[in-house]
Parts: sequence; C-alpha cells; structure tokens
Amino acid sequence: MQKIKKNLDKAPHVFGRETLDKIEINEGDLVIDCGANIGEVTNYFQWRGADVISFEPNPYAHQALKSRFRDNKKVSCLEGGVAAPHACGEKKLFLHERAKENQITYSTGSSIKEDKNNVDKQNFIMVKIIDLGKFIEGLKRPIKVLKIDIEGAEIDLLNSLIDRGQIQNIPHVFVETHEKKIPSLRKPTMLLKRRIQEENLSNINLNWI
Repeated sequence: MQKIKKNLDKAPHVFGRETLDKIEINEGDLVIDCGANIGEVTNYFQWRGADVISFEPNPYAHQALKSRFRDNKKVSCLEGGVAAPHACGEKKLFLHERAKENQITYSTGSSIKEDKNNVDKQNFIMVKIIDLGKFIEGLKRPIKVLKIDIEGAEIDLLNSLIDRGQIQNIPHVFVETHEKKIPSLRKPTMLLKRRIQEENLSNINLNWI
C-alpha cells in the first residue's frame, strides 16, 4: 500500500479529529463507519485515502449520505444498521422526538432502543439490521478503523465482536456509548468497560462523541 502524504491541517472537519489525525492511513486501508449519518467521519477517512464502508439505517440520513458520495468509488453506502446476532432482522427504528421538525437534523437521535430518552415511541420506521460480525467475516480483508455510533446497540455488538475474536484484530475502534440516555445500559456499559480492561483491549476507545 502507498502511504498517503496530505496536509492534515486541510482535512475535512470532524469531531475527534485530534485523535483521528494520529492514525496512519495508507491508500486502500479499510474503514467501517457504523452509524455514518450524513458522512462526516466517512468523508474524513476517504479524504485521507481509505476505502470506507458506511452503514446508516435512518432513510433520510442515508439518502443524504448516498447522494454525497454517489460519484466516489472509495465509499460504499449501505442502507441499514448493524448489531449483535440476536438483534438482527427487520426492526423498529424509533425517530427522535423532534424528527418531524427536520428529519436530517434530528436523524442522529434515531435508535432501535425504545427506552432511549429522546425518541418518540409512536414514530418509527422498519429498517434492516445485519450481523456486523458475519459481515466482517465475509470481507476477508483487514479493517484499519471501526467506528460504532449506533445509538444504544453498541454494548451488545462489542461483546459479540470480542467473543468472536474479531475486535482484537482491528487496530482502532471508536465507540460512543449511550448509557446517559438509556438507563438500562448503565450496568452493561460498566461491565463492558471492566471486560475491556481485564482483557487488555487497548485498541477500543469508548469516548467517541
């Protein structure tokens, strides 16, 4: 692979760039962006030379994502979400309580978790959720960066990827946890943090925002 030499001062804006800029990206490195929304993280990594696979279940956000990268061969935009095996299939995606005001602006808050404190339990869309671990097995190529921001389904997914021995092979994993908005996740999140520490999984960053 060819090393990409770019002036990072000119990289696209994205939250957490001070951390992401430290990652060495070579042409053709693979990034998986789970919960890509309209593609800020996707755009950052494709600009740096990576191939990016982006998952987004919210149809409004996905349409914007797909339109944004329609002529970009480095980006694959897949409509649907990812989860652990037991949470896959056709699922209700509960929309943000203010989604009717602006579907794109509030698309980041949509979740398959009904008890998330900012969703409207009466306003949902049926979406496809796939087993990320099985998807990774089918890729048969290394993953350089995995970003997971899937509004509450992260904990089960991470435990599943650890159980399968997959997460250990990905150098950089960034995750946003949502226990503050989903009280039922507080204990599972605490247990996951303990597991990560006990298994010395230094490649997982749970402080993505």
